[in-house]
Amino acid sequence: MEDESFSNSESTLVFEACFEINEREANSSIRASFNGLLKDAPGESTAIANGLSQQLIHQINLILPNALVSCEGFNVDLEDAAFLLVQPPAQQALHRAIQERGKTMLVNSGYRTLAQQMLLFNWLNGISPVAEPGKSNHQSGLAIDIEDPRGWEPYLIRHGWYPLAGDPPHFDFDGGGIQDIRRTAILAFQKLWNENHPTEKISEDGAYGPQTAKALNRAPANGFSKAPWDNSPRVLRLSRPMMEGSDVVRLQEKLKATGIAVSTDGLFGVGTEKAVKEFQQKNNLKPDGIVGATTLEYLK
Repeated sequence: MEDESFSNSESTLVFEACFEINEREANSSIRASFNGLLKDAPGESTAIANGLSQQLIHQINLILPNALVSCEGFNVDLEDAAFLLVQPPAQQALHRAIQERGKTMLVNSGYRTLAQQMLLFNWLNGISPVAEPGKSNHQSGLAIDIEDPRGWEPYLIRHGWYPLAGDPPHFDFDGGGIQDIRRTAILAFQKLWNENHPTEKISEDGAYGPQTAKALNRAPANGFSKAPWDNSPRVLRLSRPMMEGSDVVRLQEKLKATGIAVSTDGLFGVGTEKAVKEFQQKNNLKPDGIVGATTLEYLK
C-alpha cells in the first residue's frame, strides 16, 4: 500500500485530551508489557503494550521503508510510553528546532501505535476526547506532545511544527514530503494478525472496521509469537522505551551460551547492553552495545 502525499492542515486533525492522556502515562509505574490480551490490559499506561507496539512499528517500516524514523541522538528526554518516531521531513525540522533553542525537549508522546490507541479508546471513550484507532494525529508520524509548549512554540513554528488549538502540549508538522500513513498502521496490524492466524484471516485493506477492532482487542499485549523481525532483524540497542520481544530473548540466550552472565527476560536494559559490550570486546568488535548485522553474525 502506498499513501499519497497530503497536507497535514488543521482540517485533517483530530482533537484529543493529550494533557490528560500524558498525565495518566506519567503517573503509571508500568514499564513492560502485560502478559495477556489487549482487551484485558489494566488501564494505566499504554507502555503495557510495548511488545505489540514495537512489532507494529517494525511492520509499518517493512511495508513503507523509512515511513517512521527515530530521533535517536536528539537532545530530548522521553516518557516510558513515548516512541519518538516521525516521518523524515518532520524529523529534520524537529532537529533544527531543538538545535536552535539549545535546550533539552521533554517529549510526553510521539508516535502512538494502533495498539496504544485501542487501549486509550477502551479506557477513555465517553469520558475524554479520544480518537478511534487509526484516526489519531499521533498515528500519522507527524505529532508530538511536549512539556513547556509555549517556550518551544516560536522555535517549532519556524520549522513547520504548529500548535493545535485547545490541546496545549500538542504540535503537528505540516511541511513538504509528508504522507498520511494512518491506513498503513492499520494494514500493519492486519498483516501481523493474519501471519499469526492463518485459519482466521481478516481483510488486509487498511480500514478500521468491526473485524479489525475485534482482532486487535484479542491481540497479545506483549506481541505475537511470529514477529516481523523473525525474517527482517531490527537493530537492537539500549533505548527508551526499552526494546522487548522474542529477538531480545534470542540475543540474551546466545550471549548466555557464550558464558556471559545476562538475564533472559526479553528486555534490552542496561544489563543486556553490558553483556553485548563484553561479547563485542571478546571478539574484537567495536564495543558499542549495539546489535547490528556484524554482531549478529558473530553470535550465530
